[in-house]
Amino acid sequence: MDKLFKKLVISVLWLQEHLVKKRQQKTFASFKNSTSKTVITKGCSLNLTAETGENKKKLEKNLEVILKKFEQMPAKMLVYIERNGTPVIRHQNAEKILDFINEEQGFIRGLKGFKALILNLFLFKKFSFKTNEMFLIAEGDIDKYAMMHRFYLWYAYKFDMPGFDSKAQENFKKYVNEKGNLNLKKLSTDDIMALKEAIARDVDAIEFVQRIAKNGEGTQNAMKKLSDGGASV
Repeated sequence: MDKLFKKLVISVLWLQEHLVKKRQQKTFASFKNSTSKTVITKGCSLNLTAETGENKKKLEKNLEVILKKFEQMPAKMLVYIERNGTPVIRHQNAEKILDFINEEQGFIRGLKGFKALILNLFLFKKFSFKTNEMFLIAEGDIDKYAMMHRFYLWYAYKFDMPGFDSKAQENFKKYVNEKGNLNLKKLSTDDIMALKEAIARDVDAIEFVQRIAKNGEGTQNAMKKLSDGGASV
């Protein structure tokens, strides 16, 4: 998780540098998503992300309450996901199927084309080039921290956070997977900004899980000290 986190942070910084170079080639360009707007002019840029930041705070506060209620149990998260309109599918070959189409376990947005066909053939034994959203994971035990990361991304999508449109997610999957061969130099300014939002959401999810994990470890250490005869907390 730390390795992926570092790669994503470096990616954000690289994208910012790449955007500066793009800026020199255009006199004016603008990008807008559901909660933030970036205006780029020659020599200056302005990021209006206040609403996105506020929504992130609300989202994470909600998640903390939900996870505390569920005692961080993956099974309860899956029930919550399904009750809120996203079918949960457990499949013994989920990882292999998703790796083949360059997707990850967890929330899968509605797909069209080849990817949708593969999912329909392997999961539902039907021939169709369209799927609805789903939450697909392998059978067996689920690591609670991996599940929290997936749960965060699903919840962020439902919360209408930016970075989850189909093109941004497709570019993101190609970028984090070396086999994807995404040529960043050929992306438009809009695509660069959309990809940056997608990366930011994944970084948000990783940072949130790391914070939860550290808090949990701190609690365990304190409990150990108490059982050993006392703790200064």
